[in-house]
Amino acid sequence: MNTMPAEANFSELIQKPKDTVARMHGSVRQGIRLHRRGEDDLYLTTAERADQVTEVVDSTTRLFVAMMKSDPSAVDLLTRVFPDAFPWVRFLPEDAVREFLVEFVETARAAADLGTVGPLAPLIASWKATAEIYSDPELRAKLQEPVEGDLGPVDAPPAKAE
Repeated sequence: MNTMPAEANFSELIQKPKDTVARMHGSVRQGIRLHRRGEDDLYLTTAERADQVTEVVDSTTRLFVAMMKSDPSAVDLLTRVFPDAFPWVRFLPEDAVREFLVEFVETARAAADLGTVGPLAPLIASWKATAEIYSDPELRAKLQEPVEGDLGPVDAPPAKAE
């Protein structure tokens, strides 16, 4: 079995669908990246494989949520091991790492409930950008400089009466 991700041009799928799908089944990931000229690539896999991936994400997320609810020290443990999964969190203050962890798990749980992992990518990207700012003292100082015309912090809106 091929250990590299299978790839093909989208036109190959159109012209030789059986051969292209056979390459998909022969790949370790049971999927194939389809390159399209001037467009985003597509990823083709079986519905069963997609369901398996969703189930793994959902189960893993449920496990982390259960750990965090049952034992407050689990949050401390996960915060300590988070840099193994996301090395760039080392640039974040400890309270921000904890905030990212909680937000990540809560978002993963909500996303898994919808059957998608899409909301996790922008969450990770935004925290990674935050870590990048913390890693660069000059950039951080520049971003903290007052801007002419800036009226300062804005108060949170009042809570809505229900």
